[in-house]
Amino acid sequence: MDQTRKIRLPNPRDTAGCLSKMIFWWILPLMRLGNKRSLEVSDLYHVQEQDASQGLGNKLQKNWDEEVEWSRAKGKKASYVKALIRCFGWEYACVGTLAAFEECVLRIGQPLCLGNLIRYFSGEEGYTNMDGWLYSTGLVMGSLLYIFSHHPFFWGTQHIGMQIRIGSCAMIYRKALRLSKVAMGKTTVGQMVNLLSNDVNRFDTSIIFLHYLWIGPLQTMIVLGILWTELGPSCLAGIMLLILFVPLQSWMGKVFSRLRLATAHRTDERVRIMNEIINAMRVIKMYTWEKPFTALIEEARKHEIDVIMRTNYYRAVNMSLFFTSSKVIVFLALLTYILTGNVLTAEKVFVTSSLINNVRLVMTLFFPFGIAMGSETLISCKRLQEFLEMEEREDTNRVQRSNLRPKQKDCGLVVAGLTAKWSDATEEDTLSDISCSVKAGELLAVIGPVGSGKGSLLNAILGELPAKRGSISVRGKLAYASQEPWVFSGTVRQNILFGQPYDEKRYNEVIKVCALEQDLEQLPQRDMTTVGERGVSLSGGQKARVNLARAVYYDADIYLLDDPLSAVDAHVGRHLFDNCIMKHLKHKVRVLVTHQLQYLKPASQILILREGHTEAIGGYHQLVNSGVDFASLLSEGLEDEKVSPLSRASSIRSTKRNGVIPNGRIFQDGEKFGSSCSLQRKGQIHTDSSASLHDSVEAENILSISGVHIAGSSLSVSDSAHGTPFKNAKKHQRSEKRLNNIQEEKSQPLLKDTDDSVDKDEPEGRGSEAEMRSEGSVKGAIYLEYFLAGGGWILLIILFLANVITQVLFSGTDYWLSYWANGEQIRAQMILEPNDKVMDLLGNGSSFSYVNAPVPEGYLDTTTNVYVYSGLTAGLFVLSLCRTVLFFVICMTSSRTLHNRMFKAIIHVPIKFFDTHPVGQVLNRFTKDIGQIDDFLPGTMWDFIEILLNFLGIIVVISSINIWIILPTMGLGIIFVFLRRFYLSTARDVKRLEGITRSPVFSHLSASLQGLTTIRAFEAQQIFMDDFDNHQDLHSSAWFLFLCTTRWFGICLDWISCIYIAVVTYSFMGMTNALGGDIGLAISSAMMLSGMFQWGVRQSAEVENQMTSVERVVEYSRLEPEAALETEKDKTPKEGWPEHGIITFEDVSLQYNENEPPVLKNLNFCIRSSEKIGIVGRTGAGKSSMLTSLFRLTEPSGVIRIDSVDIKELGLHDVRGNISIIPQDPTLFSGTMRKNLDPFSQYNDEQLWRSLEEVQLKESVSDLEGGLEARMAEGGSNLSVGQRQLVCLARAILRHNKILVLDEATANVDPRTDALIQQTIRTKFKDCTVLTIAHRLHTIMDSDRVMVLQAGRVEEFDEPHVLLKNEKSLLMSLVQQTGKAATEQLYQIAEKAYLARHKRDTVSVEAAETERAPDRERGSDNISLENIDLQTENRDENTRQTTTKNS
Repeated sequence: MDQTRKIRLPNPRDTAGCLSKMIFWWILPLMRLGNKRSLEVSDLYHVQEQDASQGLGNKLQKNWDEEVEWSRAKGKKASYVKALIRCFGWEYACVGTLAAFEECVLRIGQPLCLGNLIRYFSGEEGYTNMDGWLYSTGLVMGSLLYIFSHHPFFWGTQHIGMQIRIGSCAMIYRKALRLSKVAMGKTTVGQMVNLLSNDVNRFDTSIIFLHYLWIGPLQTMIVLGILWTELGPSCLAGIMLLILFVPLQSWMGKVFSRLRLATAHRTDERVRIMNEIINAMRVIKMYTWEKPFTALIEEARKHEIDVIMRTNYYRAVNMSLFFTSSKVIVFLALLTYILTGNVLTAEKVFVTSSLINNVRLVMTLFFPFGIAMGSETLISCKRLQEFLEMEEREDTNRVQRSNLRPKQKDCGLVVAGLTAKWSDATEEDTLSDISCSVKAGELLAVIGPVGSGKGSLLNAILGELPAKRGSISVRGKLAYASQEPWVFSGTVRQNILFGQPYDEKRYNEVIKVCALEQDLEQLPQRDMTTVGERGVSLSGGQKARVNLARAVYYDADIYLLDDPLSAVDAHVGRHLFDNCIMKHLKHKVRVLVTHQLQYLKPASQILILREGHTEAIGGYHQLVNSGVDFASLLSEGLEDEKVSPLSRASSIRSTKRNGVIPNGRIFQDGEKFGSSCSLQRKGQIHTDSSASLHDSVEAENILSISGVHIAGSSLSVSDSAHGTPFKNAKKHQRSEKRLNNIQEEKSQPLLKDTDDSVDKDEPEGRGSEAEMRSEGSVKGAIYLEYFLAGGGWILLIILFLANVITQVLFSGTDYWLSYWANGEQIRAQMILEPNDKVMDLLGNGSSFSYVNAPVPEGYLDTTTNVYVYSGLTAGLFVLSLCRTVLFFVICMTSSRTLHNRMFKAIIHVPIKFFDTHPVGQVLNRFTKDIGQIDDFLPGTMWDFIEILLNFLGIIVVISSINIWIILPTMGLGIIFVFLRRFYLSTARDVKRLEGITRSPVFSHLSASLQGLTTIRAFEAQQIFMDDFDNHQDLHSSAWFLFLCTTRWFGICLDWISCIYIAVVTYSFMGMTNALGGDIGLAISSAMMLSGMFQWGVRQSAEVENQMTSVERVVEYSRLEPEAALETEKDKTPKEGWPEHGIITFEDVSLQYNENEPPVLKNLNFCIRSSEKIGIVGRTGAGKSSMLTSLFRLTEPSGVIRIDSVDIKELGLHDVRGNISIIPQDPTLFSGTMRKNLDPFSQYNDEQLWRSLEEVQLKESVSDLEGGLEARMAEGGSNLSVGQRQLVCLARAILRHNKILVLDEATANVDPRTDALIQQTIRTKFKDCTVLTIAHRLHTIMDSDRVMVLQAGRVEEFDEPHVLLKNEKSLLMSLVQQTGKAATEQLYQIAEKAYLARHKRDTVSVEAAETERAPDRERGSDNISLENIDLQTENRDENTRQTTTKNS
């Protein structure tokens, strides 16, 4: 579709040498470029051939197909995991050897070298100066080799994980395009997006840890053997505690999983409510429902925070345990060793400590995480497999198509004895024994009440609805225009061409016949104007015409048009029918589904459906002569309405006669992309970063790769928070937050999807504002605001002191061990120096007792040392736990406070904000940003604080041993800072680009699914697959660079760290009087410092990055609110205002933006008490903008008075609460029917039932399970559009305000519902002032006066009969465009209403009727059948009999 696909820059890795690839030198030019300027999408490299979406999709699909065939042959169930192993297994196994080398050779070799170096410094015999240099070099070489094993391992696993994800995504998309509608009924858009965004991302993270499932036990066995030789059986005390940590961590993992699931459910609920609120903000403001919805969201947030708080208590305990566990394990091992009468030496202390640290990291973190992530990945694979095994459309397709395209005269469509139903779960057939045929040049019109099967018939022809019996023969190429206009993100021209070559002549002709010429003139770049999210800059009518133009431009033989005329004005509808359907397509096969009965006469055949059966079929005159009562056809069936989702095509027909669909997993057309966004979390396990060698901490946070902490990425915005998989199919209904993340930055994907929130009267080209993108560092004030929101200054000071004391204890334990070991060394030298033999025994690790030995000066005896060491360890454990819990409590309190502040700001912001900010962008703050603050920021910030404190503690410890080590430490710090700055400038942009390029992948899937029927009808699947691959390749390119820049930074830091360790280690070789304890403490600290410092640099950037979420939330909480909701006391109107309902506009103008021309221009008029006013005008004339002014949704200039009170002086609730509205799009909220009618609980049951009875919904609602307590599906999708509109009418009846506004309330309902609404208004609102905006002119022809708007001005305002007498009036021109017969009809309605108003007697009325009878008789055949229905509603019995007789 994207015909301007850019050619990307060649990937420099393709031509790089082996060494350059290994140390990522090839990426330097990009790093330099990023340092000079911000990187853009155009700077991304072409994806490598082995990473291309199409190739990986084909490769994985081939392996999956082979697995399916093999399984069928063996009679077994296919396994997606086996297909993955076939595809990527060998490569993955090879990479694992690097991890084994790192963990089982390097991680064990370095502590052994350190031990021997300490023995050398302790002056043990047999250790020469050469030995000292050799062991020093061994330490340094360990760090050097680590670079060449660790980074290739992580790179290799991340790269394979990326490939698996890309291949799986390609397969999911291809499968989605092939799904049958029955299969679609078993899944949702949300679930598919969830598979694409959440489940496949498991591969990015879990694949790294799977190798540790075998490496961990192997390493433990080796370490146990070494420790046994060092400490003997005493080592078992520490090792047993270490092994006990494994089940504890596994149990913690299960607890986190359970809590994550509970959190996900509650977050789903909050986000679903939030999504509904943002989508319906206009309605909420007009109904003055801000307070009940604020209470609702605060309650939902409280439930969510309760679970998150519980999670964080566990997390605090877990982190505290991990922080102190190394100290406790070493303490137990050494204590047991001493209490069994052994001597403590520096070598034993630091070898034991280093080895236990390494094993602890693998066994208590990587090993259980490998199990947890592995099991979660298996569940994700199972979900992917279930999806891949779903039924495909071809499997149920009974449509016979000709292989070769026939000549035009031979084209045709034959349906013979068709019986079909959407699902075997329902008893009734959707279509039963339908037969019809259409030849070239013929038009078949299909009519019937809502839910009669009209859309289902078209779906059957398209092969979407599986036929049970009968046949469908399609001779010729198909084109289809759906009832719900589907417009994807791209230019208007792209939407019309739909992948077809551009033929200027044909294109211009299509634009003309589809009445788009004038509309294109108004767009800023004509047909090259980018249409935003689902056509956000187009009105409903314009979208419908673009949708029709797409079908007409397609060079087809058979055109299936699903009610394209309802969404447009009457005169435009007439133009489309005459010029497009009847003239431009006159030689084609045409099937037109319609509610507009005035278009039936020219039809070759009319097929009348009711409840899926053929009521009648034949020509217009044939049916009229046979006595078919068209009026009754549409006046019945309201009680039998059935929703037919996905353009009335993909639902299961309801078996309940009230039209409510069984609330199962049926694919609803109301379910929009991201409609119930779920923020799903992945638990994080934070560790004592300082306790690991080098950057092993990287792995403990690597689950972040896709969202938690992004290993090595300083900037990872954690754009996607990952979720827990679902244990069963019922949990699939989770339309995902990914989606919310999708509206990131300034991305403009080809197919982008968010709700259309632009006012229909706004200037056409108005786009949405780009989302805030923070640049530079986050200001200190934001940090302060975050912490103060969590509990104020007192808690902050307590937290600070607790942190300082805990760090003193942490460093103190290490220092004390060193002090103790030094004391023992001196003690041994004092007593045993002459005794070579004993010293020899001691060197060989034999035990020796010092019970009677003197204590050296400045040192303590063993018992005191034990007590002090025990006290330090216990104090560290308790205080660490307290400060961690306190920190998380502060963070959660802050999160709750920030959310509530933001929501209160959003609910009170002017409606213009929602017109210029896409729903997804606003929702992003409540999902992704709040998710970041809830889940990731506390952990990341805690990491950083811990590392900072550790760093300061280590510097103090090392300085106390050798003050000169401060010099290389400072040098290291300076280099790190500069390197960090250099890296961040590029990495921040790369991560931003990764977020931007991810958006179109999800948008494309969602938009494709919304237009799936259209895509398949036009056979455009391959185009869309190529598009998806292109979007995914672009994202892969950004993700690939993200992995590479991260690796480059890690390698640079490790090289510098390696040099630093060499400097520190070799510096001690020049010291002759150093003690072994001091040497061990200094070198182990130096090794720890470099790895920890490296992680600290990354985490500092991560904290800054995640604080942008706080900044974004704070930004929204400071939005400028609209006027006050409540009126000031001295200006409150008197009780019972408004008493008369007189509305006066004085010089009222309205503009949405200062730099745009006003949409309303100096309106001056007065509407009298109880007057019924009709408001008409073309799209964009200013009809809805006038209502916007009346409700003060946007503040107009000039004065609007209601009963002489200037509404600007009143609070918004006083103004809006006294005006009732029935909106164009009936909005219902998920919740009970009672809450939908009466959210404030102001009315009793009797009043509620009476209001439902008056709109003829009482029986339908009472049939629902629970009656008034019946749960409404999201958006009320378990009621038909007509029923939802009647619920809105019931709301208006309940409120019974003096002023009622109807905003095109009957545009989307059949004439029967329209007539019912009009009748109710005439009776129930007889004494009220009523303003009606309408497309259907007959709706307002009996109004007291009609206002005609054009270009924001009131051009005409008088009684309709008076205006129609003037042949040149605008109203007359609008009426004449409906056709001759309809004009006659409308004139009669206006005249009759005029005479009745002016109190003419009945004789006068009948005389007037008689006078016009001959004309009526002549034109009776042409009379709009739709208007007959209205006529019969409005005339008395005698007149009705006369009409019937004339007909």
